[in-house]
Amino acid sequence: MDIIGYKKTIHQPLRQATLLFLVKGKKVLLAMKKRGFGKDRWNGVGGKLNPNEKIEEAAVRETQEEIGVIPLDIEKRAVLNFYFPHNPVWNQQVIIYLAKNWIGKPMESEEMKPRWFNKNDLPFELMWPDDKHWLPKVLEGSNINAEFLFGENDTLLNFNVAEI
Repeated sequence: MDIIGYKKTIHQPLRQATLLFLVKGKKVLLAMKKRGFGKDRWNGVGGKLNPNEKIEEAAVRETQEEIGVIPLDIEKRAVLNFYFPHNPVWNQQVIIYLAKNWIGKPMESEEMKPRWFNKNDLPFELMWPDDKHWLPKVLEGSNINAEFLFGENDTLLNFNVAEI
């Protein structure tokens, strides 16, 4: 199955979620997910929206909840659509944000353990398989629209990444 074929089977909008990455010079903050969806993977911080919450508000709230900082002047950098035919409840559209300024110091929480990485030396082997196809471009300054089709065991079956 390809992305185009699978999208024809979807009859409701994708659930929206956020990811936010703190950036400081040549460094980016990733956080190890300690529980739930994405457990044991490095990623940005973020999650689902609360009822009546705007996507930007969710990005800020989730960052504060997960690593204890309040991001300032967040920049929308990518829209990523994820499709999981074997488990459609995981289908989601994730809006990616960067923040170069924030209040507070990143701290570990029950959900996330933050750590700084060099942008050119990211731990892709411990991240989602799609990340290597879009995150370096976003960190270099590109805006991205992308879609990813996953099989069982987080196997990346098909993808399209476009710089906009």
